[in-house]
Amino acid sequence: MARLRVMVVEDDDFTRSTVISALQIQGVDVVCETGSVGPAMKLAEGLKPDAVILDLDLGAGPTGMDLAIGLRRRYPKLGIVLLTTFEDPRLLHPKIPSPPTGTEYLVKKHVGEIELLYKSIQKAIANVSKATTPAIEKHTSPELSKVTDSQLETMRLIAQGLSNAEIAKVRKVSEKSIEQTISRLVANLDLPKGAENNQRVQISKLYFRLTGSRTA
Repeated sequence: MARLRVMVVEDDDFTRSTVISALQIQGVDVVCETGSVGPAMKLAEGLKPDAVILDLDLGAGPTGMDLAIGLRRRYPKLGIVLLTTFEDPRLLHPKIPSPPTGTEYLVKKHVGEIELLYKSIQKAIANVSKATTPAIEKHTSPELSKVTDSQLETMRLIAQGLSNAEIAKVRKVSEKSIEQTISRLVANLDLPKGAENNQRVQISKLYFRLTGSRTA
């Protein structure tokens, strides 16, 4: 049986080397590795891997989702696995597009065994080989199922330490509108209320946890 040929796109050197080593133990041929979108497109064209493992957040510039969409357009049979710290891709950007059909979405902290990643690669390849693979919807964290895109963007800005006035300026709305958005956000997140509960701290802690940030 032919060994799977996989490309790894991850901008963190340590994570990339760890994933590569784990895949090699599973008998996977890692045909190329890179940390950015531009080289990934060129490498895929020359090496034609069976599948690609992408990080969602590749730093400044195009995201892993942008790369996934671009690769699928060029290579319809390419298996795609998004391996990320983000419980919900909207945490990276509220307007992030849906992943290509057949994409496997894995949260790093949930991948307890490397066999799960290997099986996800196999599944991603099998998905695109099917004639009638159903379209995939955006991956959404259960904790954010009631949160709208605008509320999630406000959540991200709160976690960055911006005041209501600063958030209003960034989002080009009134400060009163931001106050209302935060109130709805707290309700939709089912966060505890009361003078002893700092809502901004609670929102920030949840954001950091769902993005896998070390700040959490």
